Amino acid sequence: MEAVIFSGLQAAGKTTLYRDRFLETHARIAMDLLRTRAREAALMRVCFETRTPFVVDNTNPTAADRARYLKPAREAGFRVIGYLVEADYAVAASRNLARTRTVPAAGLRDAARRFVRPAPDEGFDELWHATAGPDGWRIEPLLTTPPLF
Repeated sequence: MEAVIFSGLQAAGKTTLYRDRFLETHARIAMDLLRTRAREAALMRVCFETRTPFVVDNTNPTAADRARYLKPAREAGFRVIGYLVEADYAVAASRNLARTRTVPAAGLRDAARRFVRPAPDEGFDELWHATAGPDGWRIEPLLTTPPLF
């Protein structure tokens, strides 16, 4: 089974990537929906018990944030695939303003300040870099590159 962990700023396109690529094959675990860590953990346990593939659709700006999902998924025998869903800060800020439920500007700035690019040594089986463009998604293997912001 497969656990997919998204990492990217708010309004970078993570939920859109989920809808475009994973909607019909993976459950979605997102704090936007579940609102509490207890509910999030309960849904993740159900996915482990039922061997259901899932996507964690959260900002996950640091390795410690990603480890919250990566470690238990590994322990449950899931392959873990990471996606850096990248958007320039200005693009993310503009998209955020167009949302029905916006993230406060201070929250977006804080996430950008704390953001650490996912790395293979965190324990991912695969790590991908996704960017949205006018012709759809460009998804490539994530290589070591300069800092995101």
